[in-house]
Amino acid sequence: MAWSYGYFTDLNYTHGYYPEMNPAMLRLACLCNAVEPQLPDAPSYLELGFGQGVTINMLAAASSGTYWGTDFNPAQTVEARKLADASRADIHLYDDSFEEFANRRDLPDFDVIALHGIWSWISENNRKIITDIIRRKLRPGGVAYISYNCLPGWAPVVPIRQLMSLYQDNGGGKMSRPIEMIEGTVQFAEEIAKAGSYYFRDNPFARHHLEHMGKQGRNYLGHEYMNAVWHLEHFSDMARSLDEAKLTYVGSARLLDGIDAFQLNEEGTRFVSQIGHPIMRETVRDFLVNRRFRTDIFAKGARPLPGREHRDAWCALAFVLVVPEIDVPKKIMCARGEVALPADKYDLILEALADDGYRPKRVEELLKHDKLRKLKPQDIVDLLTVLKGLVLPPRPKAPRRRSPSSAGR
Repeated sequence: MAWSYGYFTDLNYTHGYYPEMNPAMLRLACLCNAVEPQLPDAPSYLELGFGQGVTINMLAAASSGTYWGTDFNPAQTVEARKLADASRADIHLYDDSFEEFANRRDLPDFDVIALHGIWSWISENNRKIITDIIRRKLRPGGVAYISYNCLPGWAPVVPIRQLMSLYQDNGGGKMSRPIEMIEGTVQFAEEIAKAGSYYFRDNPFARHHLEHMGKQGRNYLGHEYMNAVWHLEHFSDMARSLDEAKLTYVGSARLLDGIDAFQLNEEGTRFVSQIGHPIMRETVRDFLVNRRFRTDIFAKGARPLPGREHRDAWCALAFVLVVPEIDVPKKIMCARGEVALPADKYDLILEALADDGYRPKRVEELLKHDKLRKLKPQDIVDLLTVLKGLVLPPRPKAPRRRSPSSAGR
């Protein structure tokens, strides 16, 4: 079998930074879900399938800890190592396959094991290898971050992807250059729609999705749709597969996903509140919002925080407003669409965070702030959660740098 194992390598993966993978944000997500965040300030961190290496390099450059990663595409590993050379962070990057990486004898136990998207595009055997890496190398108390395409949201689009795959293998795409092949697959699907397809007529979402694809970058389309494997699963399937690695579901790394008031209407919120089983409750949420992509956090040895400990953990946490107060948007996008943030609460928390030259402030201090005395403690916690990305925990300390002569890999 080819070294690519059917993964699309004709075009490089897109560049992108994914803040949900930041250890500081993973700690915050655990706390938001009343699970003790057992990650040290200087974690041992592994990313499987790092693509262009933007996220792992930014984390290693800006945070303390030791960072490891592998991506089987050597061209992408070369680019990722260039970034690492510039920052001199404590980072170890390889172009091993997952099987080769799993057999390395120099791997430490990790506090975080993270993978973005790749679960949806790799073979069943590679998914088993990743699960085994997590089982063996994630330390007790550590967390795994896995983002992946999911059902039910992708269900209407499955036939479009099948058309694209057939065109790639049997149509005009077989002898085309990568960009031409991708252009041809999209055009082929559009021609079917224009030819009076009842599928597109009876599935308006599929038609809308096809129109949106025509506007997307071709590198993205290649890596999203043109791999030999296109694996979709329900959240319950993911939770079941990771149960073998002794992992327990904590919550979404996208904090707004866990706030029903921003995701569901009143009827949906009421319906979900009646479901006791966590796997069933999360599955129902996926159906209510027609979720297509999940950013799940699992923990090995998740320890729920009782009420007093949970409150004390929040009080000890500090936050800093990372954008000028005037630039904070008044509306946010969520599953319900664009939602306006009530000024009577959000303006107060922003003013408090901007006080004293935007100095970082502990939640305990905010609870006693003159401008916030009228708010309930839970209101302040909710406000900080909703403002995630604009209000962040400050970085604990400067990372250690390796010397220019030390490759660190």
